[in-house]
Parts: sequence; C-alpha cells; structure tokens
Amino acid sequence: MALQMARPFKHPKTGVYYYGQRVPTDLRRLLGDKFISWSLRTKDPEQAKVLNAAAMLKQAMVWERHRKQPEPLPHAQIVALSGILYRDVMASLELEPGEPSIWRAVLALLDRVAAAPDGLAKWYGSEADRLLLEQGLVTDDHSRQRLLAELDSALRQAAEQQQKRAKGDYRPDPDAARFPALKASSGVAPKAGNEGLTIRALFKLWERDHLDEGKSIKTVGDFRQKIEALITYLGHDDAQRVTPENIADWAD
Repeated sequence: MALQMARPFKHPKTGVYYYGQRVPTDLRRLLGDKFISWSLRTKDPEQAKVLNAAAMLKQAMVWERHRKQPEPLPHAQIVALSGILYRDVMASLELEPGEPSIWRAVLALLDRVAAAPDGLAKWYGSEADRLLLEQGLVTDDHSRQRLLAELDSALRQAAEQQQKRAKGDYRPDPDAARFPALKASSGVAPKAGNEGLTIRALFKLWERDHLDEGKSIKTVGDFRQKIEALITYLGHDDAQRVTPENIADWAD
C-alpha cells in the first residue's frame, strides 16, 4: 500500500518536489496553524522520496525542539558541541589542505570577525543553531553566546592545524582530545546507548503528531513496517548515522 504521509508533493508549475507538513496541534498556539514546506530541489520522483524521508526525520526534531523549555548548557557540553565543528573541518580537508596563504587569510579574517560588533553571532550563529537543533537542545541566550565563542576557538584551532598540513606537517593535533564527549540529551527522544537519536524514537514523534491530527492509525502500522525494514537493512537504529545514500540503496 502506498503511504500518503511519505510522499513529497510536486509544484504544479515548476515540477519541483516539496516536503510539507502542517504544524502539530499542540504547537499551534506557539507557531500558528501553518503548513510548513520547503523545496527538495529535485524534479526526480525517486530522489524526492529519498530527500523527503530525511526531511521528515529533521522536521520531527524541529517540532520536539519547540516543545522544550530553554535550559542552560554546562560548559563541557558547549565545548563538546564545538568539537563537532572542529572534526568536520579537519575531516573535510584531510587529504588536501590547500596553500598556507589561504589559512593565513582565514586566521586574519577570524580576527576581524571577533573584533566586529556582533561578529561572532553573524559568523557562527547559523552553525550554533544547526548544532543545537541536531542534538535536540534548546538553550538560553547566555549558553548560546558561550557556544559562539567556543565555535570560534574550535575553528581557529582547525585553521591552525590546516596551515601546518599545508606546510607538510601532518602530525596529529596534540590538542584534538581537548573536546569532551557529548553527553546524551534527555530531551528529544530515547537514545541508543551513546550513539544518538534513534530512528524508532523519531518515528514515535511523527506517530504522535500524525494521530493528534486525527489521521489514520492504519498508516502508522504500514509505515512502522517500513521503518523496521529500514533498521534491519542498516543494521543499526542511530538516526544520525543515516545518509541519503543509505536510503537510496535501501529503496533500490
């Protein structure tokens, strides 16, 4: 049986596929009775299904983030979050750091960013929000400001290491271990050990929103079978390890 909730919809004029979902009932007093949608940036129906599945998981995290009250983050958690940025930069340039002059320019730019009014907020704000969203964290302004500062420190550390690589020094960063492990959040969903958000837990969030809308329980059962089949295929239940390529291979 085709699953209506799993389908993206196609723009009647452009042919581009979109993800869409109405704001859950319990959040309408906060967010309004809106239909949230964004472009999946493809006209290919099979690719749209893959991108739509990832969008559903992401949006489930967004809804749950709105349900939580802001809480201060311990400093160790803030530094752990900044470590994600550090590792992403280091991994993305592992084999080709470019020229040393590039990193001299980057470090000079970061000095100007730090000296500018609201420079850290403008430069790192979207990255901070992304990290908090992905970890299901809702924090206060003070913790967010501390996170901006730690992101700046982490990016500087990565830039300095890339500059060394560009000069031919590929020895491991002796300070890479300064970033602590990120503690499991108690907010968005149950965890699978310390691996992160589980696919089943995020599905439960979608199921709750779906049923709150008074929609078919049969769709939930049909969709649950697909979720279990996906988990069996992947061999794990960690939502944050799932890639679009995983979904495409499973669909094939």
